[in-house]
Amino acid sequence: MKKSINHKNSLKWWIGAVVCAGLTACSFDSTLQPETEYEGDVPMQFFQAAVTAPVTRAVNSNYLTQGFMVSCWKGFGGSREHTVMDRYEVRYNVDTWSNLSRWDYVGTTADGYYKDQAQRYWDSNAFPYRFYALSPCPPHADISGFSLTPQNLTIPTSVPFIYQTCSNGVLSAGAEPYMPAQVECPDGTNNADTDLLNGNALISKDRTENGATTLYERYVALPFHHITSKVRFAVYNTYRKETPDVFQIYNIKVKAVSADFVTQGNGYTADLVNSDMLHGTFTQTVKAANDAERVLLETDNTLKGNLNAAVDRSHAYYCECPEGMLQIPQTGVRMTISFDVYGLDYETDFTSPDGHITYDKASKTIHYTDVPVKDDTVESFDWESNHIYTYIMKISEFYPLTIDFTAELIPWTDVYGLLETNLEQ
Repeated sequence: MKKSINHKNSLKWWIGAVVCAGLTACSFDSTLQPETEYEGDVPMQFFQAAVTAPVTRAVNSNYLTQGFMVSCWKGFGGSREHTVMDRYEVRYNVDTWSNLSRWDYVGTTADGYYKDQAQRYWDSNAFPYRFYALSPCPPHADISGFSLTPQNLTIPTSVPFIYQTCSNGVLSAGAEPYMPAQVECPDGTNNADTDLLNGNALISKDRTENGATTLYERYVALPFHHITSKVRFAVYNTYRKETPDVFQIYNIKVKAVSADFVTQGNGYTADLVNSDMLHGTFTQTVKAANDAERVLLETDNTLKGNLNAAVDRSHAYYCECPEGMLQIPQTGVRMTISFDVYGLDYETDFTSPDGHITYDKASKTIHYTDVPVKDDTVESFDWESNHIYTYIMKISEFYPLTIDFTAELIPWTDVYGLLETNLEQ
């Protein structure tokens, strides 16, 4: 990146002042204002790193159509902090005439943008830069209700985040309307940008990734993350006795039993001075009103997992929902699981003393009802944004029932999928 002062900028400012003097009134907002500080001559450009579009408002699954809203500051955190972009709308503009398409933010309301937006250039004397973004860009009529400042992120209460349930492999609609990105550019080096929502990890910008190349000297990648979390459930067995030829699990039902289980969050706020965009709170929450709304996952007797195949972690049966279900981040979630197992041949019918297990010899079916999902030390679980929680049930004995529950936590990283770096395709 060039370090020399751009003397053309002073001429640009002087011409603007002459034009302004000829008008009866002239004012500048944070979008269109005279640049009194020296800049470089490298324009600011973006590519979007999110490949998984939000669940709602994703008419086209191609992430390049999603767009995003971004605010940017230079000299961030210092005495010379300055707003460069105030909730700019960034769109993927397709120019079929010139066969040149790219992410763009330069234009006016006549071009279809939310407001008039000027080209911005990197200022080599004003690092670090900060970029806060939401994908997709909110509808124009709603943008004024969003705050994206150095102090806070605010999503209005008219925006709902809704949990998902899964019935026989079919997910309910759910809603994850927006995903945030929070990036710092510490200096002019194109490969030194950090993802503030991923432990300050360096953001990869392989210019040849997927065969794509870019001619831009300096650009910003925005890895978007999930405000919601995901949960999924898996089962396998290490039963050491002789197993029947047909050995199946079905009629699975996982339900939350917490009285305050949250199914929807309306609006969202995050303190960006002391925390980040993923550690905020929902302005309003809706809790499950009845047992039906607490059922997270269920299968019936038409969909059966093969326990002869599910004999280790890598071959676990994911209860017809391997990708998991969106959930509202919350604390203290308690759950139970019910299921039937066919194939075991015990001598007679029986019922466990606590009534949670019954066996019907005529049908060779053992029924498990409302078995707590827990381990020796944990009876409830916390769900945080941008993580997937996999609850693994390992059965070593079916009666007396011996289950080891393991809750595996992994970052929800599918937003990093295939990064699109071809800005001039």
